[in-house]
Amino acid sequence: MQKHSKSSSKYEKLRKPLSRVLAIIFILFAFLTAPKGNGNQFHEILEFTGYSLLILAALGRIWCLIYISGRKDRELCTEGPYSLCRNPLYLFSFIGVIGFFAALQSISLCLIASSLYLVYYRGVIKSEEIRLKQLFGASCLTYFQSTPRFFPKWQRPSTLQSLIVAPRIIERGMREVVWFLLA
Repeated sequence: MQKHSKSSSKYEKLRKPLSRVLAIIFILFAFLTAPKGNGNQFHEILEFTGYSLLILAALGRIWCLIYISGRKDRELCTEGPYSLCRNPLYLFSFIGVIGFFAALQSISLCLIASSLYLVYYRGVIKSEEIRLKQLFGASCLTYFQSTPRFFPKWQRPSTLQSLIVAPRIIERGMREVVWFLLA
C-alpha cells in the first residue's frame, strides 16, 4: 500500500468548483434557448436518448465509486471499470453531459459542452497521471501502457471476489448522482 498524498495541481483543485459554475451557466442557457421543435419525432428520440445516457452515466459513476471508494491515492485501482479505461468516472460524467443536453434537445449546447469538457478534463487527467506516477511508479506505467486513458477498450472488465468500500464515499457519490439526474 502506498502513502496517501493530498498534493494536487491547479487543474485538480479547480475541477469541482469550475464544473459547478459551468454547469449552472449551461443549465440556465439551456432553459433560455429551448428548441422550438419540441414534440416532433426527432426531438422525442433525442430526449429519450438523453435520459438513457443520464441513467447510464449515473449507474456508471456508482460502479466506479464502488471500486475506487477508500482506495484513491492509497492503491492503484485497475479492476472493474478501471480495467476498461483509466478515467471511467470522467467518462461517465462526459456521457452525462451529452445526455443532459440531449434530454434538453439542444444539439448545439451538447456539442459546445462536450467539447469544453474534453478540453478541460484533458488537463485534469494529465495532472492526475503525473501524481499517480509519483505515487505508484512502475506499476502505474504498466497500467498506463495497457489501459486506454479515456475511451474504453471493449472487453469484459476484470473484477475482484470481494472489495472493502467506504460507505461515506459511496453516499457522497449517490448524492452527486441524484443532483446530476435532478438537474
